[in-house]
Amino acid sequence: MDTKQTALHSERPIRAGKKKFRFSVSKALVLFFLLFYTVFLFFPLYIVFITSVTSTFEITGNTQFIWWPKNFTFAPYGQVFSMDPNAITTGVPSLLLGFINTMWMTLLPLVVGLMVSGLSAYAYSKLQFPGREGLFRIAFIISIVPLGAFGVIGYMYYYTLGWVGTPLPIIVPGMFGGMGTVFFLKMYYEGIPDSLVEAARIDGMGKVGIFFKIIFPLSLPAFTAQFIFGFVGGYNNYLGPLLYLQGDPMSITLQLVLSDVTNIFRGDGMENIHCAAAILGMLPLIIIYCFSQKYFIEGIAVGGVKG
Repeated sequence: MDTKQTALHSERPIRAGKKKFRFSVSKALVLFFLLFYTVFLFFPLYIVFITSVTSTFEITGNTQFIWWPKNFTFAPYGQVFSMDPNAITTGVPSLLLGFINTMWMTLLPLVVGLMVSGLSAYAYSKLQFPGREGLFRIAFIISIVPLGAFGVIGYMYYYTLGWVGTPLPIIVPGMFGGMGTVFFLKMYYEGIPDSLVEAARIDGMGKVGIFFKIIFPLSLPAFTAQFIFGFVGGYNNYLGPLLYLQGDPMSITLQLVLSDVTNIFRGDGMENIHCAAAILGMLPLIIIYCFSQKYFIEGIAVGGVKG
């Protein structure tokens, strides 16, 4: 009996050791894959940044990619900041003017549109009214139609209203929200227990109060995720300003300024200025994501599970 127990005890450490060894190998493989994937993703960013801090003389004197410049220089960033091709900003760099215009043209419709979408999703998920499901299906089917199908019609419509040449075609439509946001928030709201809403109604709280005091605070991760998606889309919007901001150079957006950089600084050795403009353009998005990645990941994960 003692011999059997001794044999069993002697085998357990060996099995445990084998299991631990296998786990370490799999963990090492996963870490290696993640490290390789991270390097693969950041390699283009590294190329752009290194090129942006390389002098024009060094670029024109080499036919191969420069992995590490001999002398770092931030002169390309200064050239981008000093650019004012239209000479209308009274000393304010075009890049700064474009950034300011992009921010308010993006944030204003985004904040209002998020509230409208949140209230719409609240009505479709927590309120009872005739034809609720039918209206939701109709709106969802309409949203499937590509926006490009309404491009010419939309331009003619805004031209008839006299909005071409003003920021209104970029701002006003976004204030009505989006069906994709409504669908995402509706799925998220359905994960909130109806008992909370019923308890608030029994206590005498109105529908608007229930939304702002119960639904909205519990859905902040979902709102944050949609805010980031909407901000990235509005921040990178190029076609809208290109079509509708004609004749109004003071309303130039950041994407149009970045496009002007490639048109103004042409020729050999100008790649560093192009890359400097690209770095400056993506910097706000990187900062916003770094500060809100916790809520962004939580909103996507929880919304996906509840959906």
